[in-house]
Amino acid sequence: MWQKDTRTPLTIERCLSSTPTDTADLARESHAWLQRHGAINYGAIDVSPPKPPTPEPEPPAEEPSDQTDEQEAPKEITDELLTERTVAYLRTADMNTTTEKQIRKAIEAELGADLTEKKLVVRAIVTGFLEDPDKYKDVGAKEDKDKDDAEKAREVAKAKAAVAKAARAIEAARPKPTKPVVVVGAGPAGLAAARMVTSHGVQCIVLEARDRVGGRVHTDRSSLSVPVDMGASIITGCEPDAKRRTGLPWLGVRADPSATIAAQLGLALKTLGNKLPLYDGVTGELVSDELDARVERHRDALMDRARLRVDREGDAATAKMSLAEVIEDELEQAFGEDGDEAAGDDDEKEAEDADGDKKEKEKVTLTAQERRLLGWHWANLEYGCSAPLSKISMAHWNQDEPYGGFGGPHCMVKGGYGQIVDSLAKGLDIRHEVVVKKVRHFKGDADAGGVEVTTASGEVIEGSACIVTAPLGCLKSGDIEFAPRLSEAKSVAIARLGFGHLNKVVMEFEKCFWDESVDYFGAAREHYAPDAASTGDDSIGGRGRMFMFWNLKEACGGNVLVGLVAGSAAEAMERTDEPTSSLVSSAMGVLRRIFESSEGAVTEPKKVAVSRWGADPYSKGSYSYVAVGASAEDYDELGRPEQSSGGRLLFAGEHTCKEHPDTVGGAVLTGWRSARHALHVMNGDAGDPFDEVFKLVSLEDIVGEDDSDDSDDSDADASDSDDEEDVGGARKKGKKKKRKKKYVDGEDGPEDDEKARDRMRRRLEKEKAERMEQLEREQKEMTDGKEEVKRVLRHVASSPDGVAVDTVTFDGMLEMMPTLETASGRGAFCQSAVAKMPPAQLANLALRDGGLALSTLAAWLEQVTAKPSGKELSSKMLKLLLALPTDVVDARVLRESGVARVVADRFNAHPIPDVRLLARRCAHHWSKAASAAKARRDGQAKAKKLKAEDKPLGFIDDDGVSDDDSDSERPYDPDDSRRRVKKAKPPPKPMTVEEIIESAAGLQEGAAAAEAQRLKLEADAALAAARQAADDAKAEMIRAEQVAQEQLRGVWDGAPRIGKKQKLRMKTFEDFAKHKTKKREHKKRQREEREREDEEDARMEAEEAAAAERGEPMDASGGSPTAAGARAGAGAGVGVDLAAAAAEAARIAALGPEERYAEDVKKAVRFYVRKQLKQGIKEKKLRGLNKDSCGKIEEKVAAKVVEGSTSLGVPGDSAEAFLSKQRREKVKKMVESYAASYAKAKK
Repeated sequence: MWQKDTRTPLTIERCLSSTPTDTADLARESHAWLQRHGAINYGAIDVSPPKPPTPEPEPPAEEPSDQTDEQEAPKEITDELLTERTVAYLRTADMNTTTEKQIRKAIEAELGADLTEKKLVVRAIVTGFLEDPDKYKDVGAKEDKDKDDAEKAREVAKAKAAVAKAARAIEAARPKPTKPVVVVGAGPAGLAAARMVTSHGVQCIVLEARDRVGGRVHTDRSSLSVPVDMGASIITGCEPDAKRRTGLPWLGVRADPSATIAAQLGLALKTLGNKLPLYDGVTGELVSDELDARVERHRDALMDRARLRVDREGDAATAKMSLAEVIEDELEQAFGEDGDEAAGDDDEKEAEDADGDKKEKEKVTLTAQERRLLGWHWANLEYGCSAPLSKISMAHWNQDEPYGGFGGPHCMVKGGYGQIVDSLAKGLDIRHEVVVKKVRHFKGDADAGGVEVTTASGEVIEGSACIVTAPLGCLKSGDIEFAPRLSEAKSVAIARLGFGHLNKVVMEFEKCFWDESVDYFGAAREHYAPDAASTGDDSIGGRGRMFMFWNLKEACGGNVLVGLVAGSAAEAMERTDEPTSSLVSSAMGVLRRIFESSEGAVTEPKKVAVSRWGADPYSKGSYSYVAVGASAEDYDELGRPEQSSGGRLLFAGEHTCKEHPDTVGGAVLTGWRSARHALHVMNGDAGDPFDEVFKLVSLEDIVGEDDSDDSDDSDADASDSDDEEDVGGARKKGKKKKRKKKYVDGEDGPEDDEKARDRMRRRLEKEKAERMEQLEREQKEMTDGKEEVKRVLRHVASSPDGVAVDTVTFDGMLEMMPTLETASGRGAFCQSAVAKMPPAQLANLALRDGGLALSTLAAWLEQVTAKPSGKELSSKMLKLLLALPTDVVDARVLRESGVARVVADRFNAHPIPDVRLLARRCAHHWSKAASAAKARRDGQAKAKKLKAEDKPLGFIDDDGVSDDDSDSERPYDPDDSRRRVKKAKPPPKPMTVEEIIESAAGLQEGAAAAEAQRLKLEADAALAAARQAADDAKAEMIRAEQVAQEQLRGVWDGAPRIGKKQKLRMKTFEDFAKHKTKKREHKKRQREEREREDEEDARMEAEEAAAAERGEPMDASGGSPTAAGARAGAGAGVGVDLAAAAAEAARIAALGPEERYAEDVKKAVRFYVRKQLKQGIKEKKLRGLNKDSCGKIEEKVAAKVVEGSTSLGVPGDSAEAFLSKQRREKVKKMVESYAASYAKAKK
């Protein structure tokens, strides 16, 4: 109803007129909640204060009815009524003393009628009741129940009325604040807060330091002939999108509230297009679409690699790293260039010669123009964050991305954004040019608590609550003093968050010389050009200087261009107070290089305006960004009420909104949020107001983790009952497990489910306990850890690196090892052992006292966490294992100490790639040693003609190759491909017997050999004759069998056939031989098919690993586009259908980023399911499956997991990252469930 007409307030009366009467209470509650949270009745409309709830009327007191009222109509005495009254009297009467006449007179008095004519009826009722009372047991029961229910209803109504009356009395007696709410700042947040507070009938005072409202929303109507926005100018979403999927547990995003206000005012909006031509700012030429797309791929690949680095090292490890620092590192790796420019994709190609040796990699280089274009993309990123890349957090720079932003296209307000804030200010008590210097706040009930706001003139304004909407720049510079001081957490958040610079150079011309059909165009500049004079570029450099121009002809009605200055260029402009003429000259230089060859001559601007938000004393910057060391939590901390004020001191503004920072809409939302908290205080409500902003919990958090015993797998794990019926023919029997309710998009979640709340409470308690344990470990590390490190270093300080330590130091380290309990101490021990001891002494350390050191090291490996915090210790321990000489510390020692088992179980599939790499190196190292030892033992056994014994490691087979053909246990290969075994040279061709005899004819032995050869020839001739006779006998036998077969055919055809075995009975030996041959051939085909599948799986694994290293996406066929092209180019010889490959490539190219990412995720799940099926069939855990059923299981599981997940991540994330440890376990259970269903159906 609100969306249909936002120009008229939606009253509760209108809602009740359109809803059923039985939902009136729910409608009232919903209306109040939505209005309080800024979902309805907001904007530039006047909303009446909500009416207090109407008290329920007390039930009227019962008046005794007068049975003798002359006006009362006489009752009709029916037989049913007479029976009811008579039976009711008989049930309570003493029949030993009561006569029939007494009964009739009592009923006459009750009914007020003469029953003389009903004497016989009464007699019949009395007689029947005395003979059989059960005959009348149902008479009057319903009436009694109705009477009791009515009595209970009257009592309940009385109780409710009493409770409501007492509640109203308590509410009226409770003291409430009477002073106004003070709002500091008349920007969008302050105006939105004041408007909501005022609409609820609460007095509000707005203090504004400027002589205008709007803050950083400022429409300049005097500098140019047309109005132009010098600050915020873009509405970042003008339509709600109910189907957009975000990182939150519900679908859909709202529109920017500014768009609704514009519609209420009837303002026209200019929708911004997607076309953005890009020019070379040095040469002036238009960049081709192909070159632009290639550079964008470089940028995307580089950002993906930077994101992977954060995922690999963790947020904690990269929290202090800037976006520029990571980009510079990746740029150096990809292009071997300096990092002051930006980065690109790693398009290195690998080729192999005929022997399989890899050719040397060739570096991809960037041209000067490509470097400028890449720099333009970094300038655009700096514009979005209002800061140089060197100040932006790598880990959290795009923390708002999961929330989806606002819905709909971006647009500008024709006539200026200032019209919207002006409409919000109407009717409010706003005091201009009042500079706030101090805010004193204190707790207390009613007027015992409140605030005192001191202005620059010394005036003190008292209030019940204060909403501070001053920009973050003013808070960072301490322009407002708070007493008591703000909490440590809020002060740290203010210091950590960044507040950047973005300025505009607005130029109005006599006529347009640019393309009027585009809304903006870009100019790629040199970052800091050393040859600026020769190229005609600015001596004042910076890639963000005039890097983009906005065409405002349609938005403001004049020939206006706006040049943007962002990043370090904006900081330099503010720092040096660059004159306007210099800025205009810089902008015109770029425009002349771009449009000097066009038909219209480039003219000088007739009017100019320049914004300098950093120099504005009441802004000190443009908008907030996540600086190095900051995170989204800092936005939340700034938005929370000040704890020491008891909810009296509140904050709002775009810098308090992590979902929509640097937007006007985000500022408005935080204004409503702070107003809700202020109204909570003003109404005297108990407790804290509910606000979902600061603790967003996804459905996966609520439903996905169940610690109760009656829980089952989550939505992605539970197989559908319909699928079970389709596959197995009937539902599964046996014990039924209680399944969780599956919530789909658009349905209500389990917020009202008591069990869900219990699970949430248990989970939060568990998280709290884990945090306390982590805190205790960290405290122990800070105290005991430092002491243990000092003890280790002090013990080995006297020994030089790489030289055998003395006996005392050696024995001391061996004794010290079991006493180390902290990660710091253990890490220092491992590092010192590797640095101080040569391999021989390390082996002695490992084997001393029955391998005590190795057993202790295995225990350490078991205890270390798999989280990023355990990466350093894990790496140091694995490096110590790599340093052990394998000729002394052999497979038996590693197996008996437990080290081999721990490395195989915990580290070969470790989530941290660096640790996993070290573990595979250990496995590869030990595999080579085991293979060499086996070869030596086999050689010795062969020499002694003894059977060789082999006792390899638990996870290494006789050939030194992993039992499992998966990546997790494969011996380390630096190229992440299968280890190639070089074939030995073939032995020389042996000599024939005739050649040997001929060469030895001159010897005595040669003559004997010649005689033996002659006898052998005679024996061969006799053998040939015998074989011919056998063949003749066999032919005769076959003819005899044929005759017998013809004679027995009638008998066989007439014999009864019972069961399958009778049908398979062989008529002849020839049929039996054919059957056996077919059976062998069938098994051979199955074996060959399995081998082909193994080879295909190995190829796909190798291609996926290579594609992941190159940053290429995976195509639908299971490989990278590069590999797919190579296979297609091989022609029909390898069985590749070129047409199908081309169609698949076209389909993949037509997909959008999100669809392509979903395909990659589904591909990863399908591949993991295939591995599980293969392993289960190999281990004979899964039976009764064929290739067709395995394919169906792959498709079903992949579709259910992907479609049933509330969040797949975002494009750019690794598809493998979607398969977390928890999801892998769920997928395994789904595979087992489907496999069992198929096996049952087949049986």
